[in-house]
Amino acid sequence: VSATPLSTYPVILATVPVIPPPSQVEGVVLSGSGTSLTVSWTAVTDQMYMILYVVSYSTDRGIKTGMKRSGITDTSTTLTELEPNTTYYVWVAAEILGAGVQGPYSMRMQNSVPSKVTGVTVSPMVTSNQPSLRVTWSAPSSERTIQHYQVDYRVGTSGSWSTWSPNPTS
Repeated sequence: VSATPLSTYPVILATVPVIPPPSQVEGVVLSGSGTSLTVSWTAVTDQMYMILYVVSYSTDRGIKTGMKRSGITDTSTTLTELEPNTTYYVWVAAEILGAGVQGPYSMRMQNSVPSKVTGVTVSPMVTSNQPSLRVTWSAPSSERTIQHYQVDYRVGTSGSWSTWSPNPTS
């Protein structure tokens, strides 16, 4: 039996293109209250590929425990069933659809806002011949100590809102 030397077979070289990762997601903003956070970001536009976004979150800065993938045209998503009054770390990365190539994560932290107050009442008062309003409310139940409340107001039914200062503690 004779063997054909390997050198007689043609050698075919193929170049596999390297897909560069997408840019880092910019403009990540977190907002929400109680048990949900809305995560929004600016779309990555420097790619010729279709991009989806991976949103990871955790109560531990070093470990991503939850993950949610967005659609290719989405620039926001809502995380639900979170623990109220808990700090959450949120990471957002762009990923090339079908290739699994991810760009670097952008990280943001959000102290979850307690649930809204209830039982708000507003009563007119006159003190030292100055008209004023007394605002009372019931604190959210079953939550940790509230550091302060933000009271926003506006004059009339239109116009911009202002925040009353100093922030009340009860």
